[in-house]
Amino acid sequence: PDNQIVATTVEEDIAFGPENLGLPSEVIRERVDESLRLVGISGLVKRPPHHLSGGQKQKVAIAGVVSMRPRCLILDEPTALLDPEGRKEVLDTVRKLNRDENITIIYITHFMEEAVKADRILVMEQGRFVMEGTPREVFTQVDKLRDLGLDVPQVTELALLLEKDGFCLSSGILEIEELVMGLCSSK
Repeated sequence: PDNQIVATTVEEDIAFGPENLGLPSEVIRERVDESLRLVGISGLVKRPPHHLSGGQKQKVAIAGVVSMRPRCLILDEPTALLDPEGRKEVLDTVRKLNRDENITIIYITHFMEEAVKADRILVMEQGRFVMEGTPREVFTQVDKLRDLGLDVPQVTELALLLEKDGFCLSSGILEIEELVMGLCSSK
């Protein structure tokens, strides 16, 4: 996020895009306020970006783009180098923008636990799409994913190990809650 932030305060950074669109100052002010609210950083408005956490900086970068009112956001590894709390903040923000503002999200990640939350997954190899489907459709193809050098979510991996040890679980476990329910019902 550090290379995406161009101003000395959060507010100025978010205003950068709308200013470059040549929008009137009152429209810029409205968009900045709305973007701050949408990504949940209204309390940071006057803060210098270099005093923010990694997750907060990423949210400032997202707010800057949102202030230009896109229909689609393309995010390439937006949680890389963030601690677990920062990752959660960014993921929650992205989900909220998709759900509440109807912004299409194209989310590029190597974190399979993040990919599980998608509506649809596309797997690429050497610039070509080699798998496509819902998270459950994709992550049940464990051998194919491994052949591509990809992991499955940790909970899926754990479920597979438990199945090898004799536990009767449904296939395609993607969430911890599913694993717990499966273990409770297999008694």
